[in-house]
Parts: sequence; structure tokens; C-alpha cells
Amino acid sequence: MTNLIEEVPRNSVRQRELFGYFGCALGFTWLIHFSISFLGIPFTMDISNPGMHLYLIGLAGPLVAAVTITAVKTGKAGVRSLFAQGLKWRFPIRWYVFAILTMPMLSLLNLLIFNDRIPEDFSWLVVQPLLIGGQLWVVLAEEFGWRGFALPRLQSLYGSLGATLVLGPLWAIWHLPMFFIEGSPQYSENVPAAFLMYTLIITCISILLTVVYNRTKGSVLACMLLHGFLNIAAFTIHVPPEINITMYLIIGVALLSIALLDRPLFRRQ
Repeated sequence: MTNLIEEVPRNSVRQRELFGYFGCALGFTWLIHFSISFLGIPFTMDISNPGMHLYLIGLAGPLVAAVTITAVKTGKAGVRSLFAQGLKWRFPIRWYVFAILTMPMLSLLNLLIFNDRIPEDFSWLVVQPLLIGGQLWVVLAEEFGWRGFALPRLQSLYGSLGATLVLGPLWAIWHLPMFFIEGSPQYSENVPAAFLMYTLIITCISILLTVVYNRTKGSVLACMLLHGFLNIAAFTIHVPPEINITMYLIIGVALLSIALLDRPLFRRQ
């Protein structure tokens, strides 16, 4: 009975922290990203574009929220502990391979299924330094928040799969402003349909990230590798739309990966 009484206030604290975190992360990013369309700033993926500058600043929402909430709750020691997750590199080599190669291999598999060969203009192994630098900022800005701060707290409340099914859609909602900005990778003239499919894919990717986070004992570094190479593959492995089944391959791998999630999948009081 004593343990149950202690668990209730602990859960209440975690819930308040999560509400504060998601409110801060979404508020920071939405304010900046929506201002791109509100102010009518032209947007391209060119690093010299003013809209791109605002986009990169807005990406810091998850990081700003994680550091702010952690600093308020646990001070400098808590912030150091948060960032220490990004230095956890001692985990089995198979998880390095999984994090780095899973998403590129799914895109390559897509090409091989339909083309029987890798295209001549394949450029994944010749990545521009600017692309790598951009993705380094993306994963630093996002993963300390999503996986470093939010995921362990959500898992303590809802279990590994339950936490992922909460985090995935919220991660997608965080991207929502970019669906209205012409020139962005997420832009669509049919936002509801595109956003629904995007949420499904993001949630499946979240399952893979939860597997990696748990199996590497809480390494944000491993999650950054998977997230970064996912984005690099998206920019460098060009799959023609008429043969693109990569999203279905991702869904299949995510469903298989549920077996690797820690138990309980859903928290039992």
C-alpha cells in the first residue's frame, strides 16, 4: 500500500513535467515555424535562405524544452545527466549497425525490388559535408528532447509501446507547421491526408527509436545515429514516386520490432 501511495504522486509529477515539456517544445517551434508562412517568407532548403534560418532555429524546441524543465526540476546535475545520454557509446556493435543501416537499406531494398540494380546516380556514400552538418543539428535539437527527456518518463507511465504510441503522434504534430510552408519536405496541398500518413510513418519510426533507446540502455547517441541516417537516406537515395513502397517496408519492420520492446508493453498498475 505504501508503494502504491508513493507511486501516485510520482506519476503526477511525471505527468506535469511532460505537459510542461510538450507545451514548451511545441510552443517554441510552432511560434517560429508558423511565422515563416505568416510573414510570407519564401522557403527553400538552401542554407542561405532566410526561411531556412528560421526553420533551423525552430528545430531547437525539443532541446530548449528538455533543458528548461530539467534545470527547473533538478538543476545543473539534472542537465548534465540529460546530456550524458548523448555520450553513451558503449553498447553492442549490432545496434550501431541497426541504427546506421536500417533506414538506408530499406530505401535500397525498395529500389532493388523494382529496378534489380542500384541506380548509377546513387550518392549515399558521397554525402555533402553541409548535409551531414545540417543533420547533426537536427538530431541534437530533437533527440535530447524526444528520447532523452520525454521517452523515459512516458515509459514509466505507459510502458514501452504505450509511450511510443503517445510520443509518435506528438512528434508528428510538432512538424505540423511545415505542412503549410511551400518548399518544405512536408508541404502538401492536401494537409489532412498527408499529415495522417506522416503520423503513421513517424509513429513506426518512433517504435524503432524506442527499441534502440532501450536496447542500448538509454543511449541518445544511438537514437541520433538512426534519426540522422534516416534523414540522410531520404535526401540521397531517390526513389521514384511510382515505385516508392519504402513506407510499407518501414511499417513492416516496425511491427516486427515490437517484439524487441521492453515489457510491459503497456504499464499495469
